[in-house]
Amino acid sequence: MDNIKPEIVRTLLDTLVTPEFDDIVSYDIIARQNADGKTGIGIDVIMKHKIIMLKGEEYKIERRIRDVMKYLSPSFVVVEFYATNDY
Repeated sequence: MDNIKPEIVRTLLDTLVTPEFDDIVSYDIIARQNADGKTGIGIDVIMKHKIIMLKGEEYKIERRIRDVMKYLSPSFVVVEFYATNDY
């Protein structure tokens, strides 16, 4: 995980995830550590604010992000969703 830089994660996500989903605005990528000392990646997905956000859509996005992160093999991946009006 030490060699996994946020820029690399962002490039992968921008290339392999964002084009599939129109509602993604941006990502915040953070290195995280769990109670066992293992280091992973926290990915905050910034989405366009909508009145109705279907859980199925969030599930598809999270599944795609986790599939892409397999290329980097972090110990764990945490995906969280946030909405914004700034886009």
